[in-house]
Amino acid sequence: MSGAIAWWNIRHTELGSSPAGLTLQKAYRLHSIGSKLREHSIKQVLSVLHSAGVEPLLVKGWAVARLYPEAGLRPYGDIDLVVRREQHALARETLRSVKVFHWVDLHEGAGSLDKRPIEDLYARSRIVELDDVAVRVLAPEDHLRLLCVHMLRHSVHRPLWLCDIAASLESRAENFDWDICLGKDKARANWVTCAIGLAHRLLGAEVGGTPLASNAMKLPQWLISDVLKQWETPYSMSQAPVTHHAPMAKYIRHPRGVLADLKRRWPNPIEATVYTGGRLNELPRLPFQIGECVGRTAMFIARLPRALREGR
Repeated sequence: MSGAIAWWNIRHTELGSSPAGLTLQKAYRLHSIGSKLREHSIKQVLSVLHSAGVEPLLVKGWAVARLYPEAGLRPYGDIDLVVRREQHALARETLRSVKVFHWVDLHEGAGSLDKRPIEDLYARSRIVELDDVAVRVLAPEDHLRLLCVHMLRHSVHRPLWLCDIAASLESRAENFDWDICLGKDKARANWVTCAIGLAHRLLGAEVGGTPLASNAMKLPQWLISDVLKQWETPYSMSQAPVTHHAPMAKYIRHPRGVLADLKRRWPNPIEATVYTGGRLNELPRLPFQIGECVGRTAMFIARLPRALREGR
């Protein structure tokens, strides 16, 4: 998915006309066409929701792609929308009447993406235009924080997510409010700082002049090593839960292969730290990984009776 960005950086060099460069150019052209198709779907979806009296927040995807020099440089899949809880049922019912080629990921409140109160996010949000359709997006401070936390929750396995953070960081206005972005939660502020530090260390994003510059430059060495290890296979098919061979409940009746699958489920140290609410520092990650295993096991046991009753 980063082929378009790679071609953009070599397009005026000799590499741009090389066989590899021409392959990257094809990716750029494909993503440019795809971005127009997705923008059409977004306009369809938002127009229908607006007509029903629902005004969602559009996050990730197009909301960050618009920060790039060209939208085609940042391909995306789902259309991620956040709506107030009291409007979720109406939004879901309304979307059933819309026939679009792209999946709409409708979030009931922002709980799965951000811990800030939904009304605070709406109050700071702003309207931007996509042709003739008004799109409500998060304030830059809230969106940068969301991008950082989302990336770490998924172990930073996609390099493109780090490009999003760099684009958001370098396109911020002079009045960008770091107090809003970082917030009062020390653990989350640490996550945002480390995510921005990764963008600086691995992509060269400029962090000078920010209040977190010194901390962003002092990353735990294990964090950098783990991200680079993730990037050896930056594909969704190489990540959980796709790598899980079967739901754990299935092994209750058919235990063959359970040990191998448990090994595949051993949590990544970044994911485990965020899951348990810890900080990304030089301390060993094993306690956090064990903590995630315990937490997920407890949830599995709690859901198990119902799963067995339903035959799952």
